Parts: sequence; C-alpha cells; structure tokens
Amino acid sequence: MVHLPREPESSRVWTPVRVTFDTNVWSDLVDPDKEASDGDCTAIQRVRAALNDGRIRGFFSEATVTLDSIGRKEKSAVLGASRFEIKTASTSPSNIVISIGPSWKRTDMHPRFRACISAARRMGMRALCGPRRFGDTLVVRGFGEDFYEPLPLGTAFLEAVDRTNRVDSDIVSRGLGRFRVIEFAKFLSHRDGASGEWWPQGLERAQTNSERKKVALAVSEWADGEALAAHAGYRNDFFCTNDQGGALGKRSILHPTHREWLSEMHGISIISAAKMADFCADIDKIE
Repeated sequence: MVHLPREPESSRVWTPVRVTFDTNVWSDLVDPDKEASDGDCTAIQRVRAALNDGRIRGFFSEATVTLDSIGRKEKSAVLGASRFEIKTASTSPSNIVISIGPSWKRTDMHPRFRACISAARRMGMRALCGPRRFGDTLVVRGFGEDFYEPLPLGTAFLEAVDRTNRVDSDIVSRGLGRFRVIEFAKFLSHRDGASGEWWPQGLERAQTNSERKKVALAVSEWADGEALAAHAGYRNDFFCTNDQGGALGKRSILHPTHREWLSEMHGISIISAAKMADFCADIDKIE
C-alpha cells in the first residue's frame, strides 16, 4: 500500500501564487552553477527572486526525482530491471505470509542532482504526490518526512487524489504521457518474442543508441504526464515549463496542440519561465 502525506490540522492558508516547475525550469532555478540560455537567464533570475522573497511558492513533481534524475543513457537499463516479486515470510510454525509486489532497481543519485534537491528545499520547495497505481507507481524515499507537500484532509483529500488519478488516466487515454513508454516497452518485448513480461521489462531490451534514445524520450513524456496530474491534484495556479514538445512534437502532452485541452478539461494553466517572470513583477509583496 502506498501512503500519501496529509496536511496537519493546524495547516495555514498560503497566500503566494503556487507554481509547479517542470524539470527544465526547476533545474535552472535551484542550480546556481547551471547557466540558463541567454534569453532565459534574466527570467530565471527574476523567478528565483520571487521564490526567495515569497511572492510565489514553488513545487516540483516527484517524477523529477523518480524518473528525470535517471541519466538518459541509463533509463532503459534502470527501469527495465524492475520485476514483480513473490516473497514469503514465516512468523510462526503455522503462519506464512506471502507478498506480491513490484521491485524497482535502486541507483545512486548523481551528487549534483541531490545538491539541487537540497537547494530546492532550502528555497521552500516541496514535492507533489503524483498518481497512485498498483505496480508502476514510483515514490521518493530517503529525504525526510517534509519532502512532500501534504495533501488536504477529509473529503478534500479524496477529491485531490481522484483529481490526480483522473488527469493521469485522461492523458493516457489521449495516447500521451505514460502511454508512450508502455507502448514502446511492449513493442520491444513483442519484437524479442518475450510474451507475458511486465511492461517495464521491455525497456531493458533496447539494443541500439537509437532505441535507448526513444526510451529516454518516452520516459520523459511519462514524467511530464505525472507532473501535470500532480499539479492538477493540488490545484496549483501555474505549471511553469519551457518545453513545447521537443523531439516528440505533437506526441508530447506539453505540445501547444494539447494545452487548450488541459486548460478547458482540467484547469491547468501552462506558462513559460519568461511569462512567469513577467507575472512575478505584478505580484504584490507578502506582508
């Protein structure tokens, strides 16, 4: 069972604008040694200033850590090494416990990426819980109890979880997000005549640099879908990204083609770092 953090009874009401940052913006904001492109450098500095002085409050998806932190060349091997395992344990001569569940390969996070997470937390950023499914849900561990932003309590908790899972399901139904990586993984399994595999195992069958690149792109699309679903679940104000589809084009959920649908159906407002910087200039200072 996957446990979701809940908001304490004494939770305060946040007045800053709540912004979910995609990895391509988040990494520039929290890593002072990483230079943004010339056109974005000023925008990043202005958004960073707004984070530091409290005009906006920043968040990032857990997929930033569980998926984006894996190197592009390693994604097929790391995620493809996952397995469903059956474990037995005996607590007494007459009692045997059998557990069935997924096992995902653990890898050491690059020190620079871990440093970025620490920097984000010092800036007040917290991770958002994404969709929760049996099997292919990845949860961040090892960063302390305050890593995740708590979800609301009571009925609002159930509504938030339902909203997150519904957006995830709708994105997949459009053939985007997680759908891309599942389909490619199944293709690789079918090509190698491996019937009955759990879909992530197919990723390990990528043989060429071209196939490993396709896996990396599909996993990034998976992460984008998870991030948007998490953003919707928390009802944040803006989703800030500089991604407009990249190499996937219209096969990416972040391509302009799909943004109107995300706005109309799920109330997701997507904004670039430059537009976010302009918006920050108009936000009143918090007293």
